[in-house]
Amino acid sequence: VSQGVEKTYPGELTTISSLEDFQRADDSLQMVETASMAISLLAIVIGGIGIINTMIMSVFERTREIGVLKAVGWKSRRIIFMILGESVVLTILAGLVGIILGVIGIEAIITFSDTPLQLIFTPTLALRALGIAIFVGVIGGLYPAIRASRLPPTEALRYE
Repeated sequence: VSQGVEKTYPGELTTISSLEDFQRADDSLQMVETASMAISLLAIVIGGIGIINTMIMSVFERTREIGVLKAVGWKSRRIIFMILGESVVLTILAGLVGIILGVIGIEAIITFSDTPLQLIFTPTLALRALGIAIFVGVIGGLYPAIRASRLPPTEALRYE
């Protein structure tokens, strides 16, 4: 059977003949999966820090504008939703760009790789990635949004 498979798919598939070979291959795949998850988690944390930094700077630069909004009657809750909305829009755009660049990058790796690889991209995977981006955007935007909502209008209007 293994010779038939190797003849039918030369260079594409490898047959495993012993339990030890299978265990080694499985261990290698587990290690790659663990490393991939660690890299993904690190990317999410870095993205979250980037969102927090961007939104804090946005709030800082718009302190006077936020003060005017509070002075004309905007409630703290409305300001929180405004800042969170901006954060979510920012992360949706970043998520879409990330998905596109990820697909292009993987296609490039497949094209230039000696090892036959197959890209499996599904709409479910894209939606999951976008969902994670939105979650990171909400979490990353919370602190700046709360900080902006607590800003006293008199101090904000005095700010220059």
